[in-house]
Amino acid sequence: MTMSKSTPATGRKPLYVLKIGGSMLDELEKDFLLNIKELMSDYHLLIVHGAGPAISAKLMTQNVDAPFINGLRKTTRSAMEVVESVLGGTKNRELTGKLISEGVDAVGVRGCDQIISAEFLDYASYGYVGASPQVDTKLLHHLLEGDFLPVVAPLGRTLNGDIVNVNADTAASGIAKALGADKLIFVTDVPGVMKNEQVLDRLTSEEIELLIEEDTIYGGMIPKVRAAEEALSEKLQESVIVSGKQPILKNGKWKGTIINKERKGTFI
Repeated sequence: MTMSKSTPATGRKPLYVLKIGGSMLDELEKDFLLNIKELMSDYHLLIVHGAGPAISAKLMTQNVDAPFINGLRKTTRSAMEVVESVLGGTKNRELTGKLISEGVDAVGVRGCDQIISAEFLDYASYGYVGASPQVDTKLLHHLLEGDFLPVVAPLGRTLNGDIVNVNADTAASGIAKALGADKLIFVTDVPGVMKNEQVLDRLTSEEIELLIEEDTIYGGMIPKVRAAEEALSEKLQESVIVSGKQPILKNGKWKGTIINKERKGTFI
């Protein structure tokens, strides 16, 4: 597979790519799902999802060891079988089903099936963990042009045919770039980037670095803001971090933190 040119999926409606974290899959509120349905009248949408907690739970019940190293799950062949069945099977079907039940024309797909190709990050250290994902957009274009919402499990396939686990934030960023998306949205369990218990409406890369240095942004929020920055381009000038426990767009205003390269104003 090769990286497709960054062209919009269609000239009729803007395209928004949403990444939904695994911890949020069981907590998505009905208002959020209905908001997705409403947005599809004006936008093309694509979802990339994780499944971390569900994978960890199944690994534990099957007594499969998969320790985290530098924040990444070491994925042996037996662990990869669990990842594939949960991420590309159970959780993908559940999320797709929730959307369909609310009247959304959603279609579940696995990234390893003609969409995402990847290399091994470091097989000796991490096993079946993918890196440097390349995106073939043909199937996604067909679905989007048919007004379907693709729900993508971030699995990749190596040149040798091995299926690998690709970080969902990285996969979402890569898909957004390849499709020439207008916006990348990270759906989390918090209403945005917080400081002093307040949501920061907008952030630039420079401001993000300051917040990381002072430990205001920490833990799992760091890879999200990094992926949000990485996705920015001439076409995609804003990424957004929102909560899945409320509508993400209300009266034309995003309910979260918008991340862009530069802006005028004073950082609070």
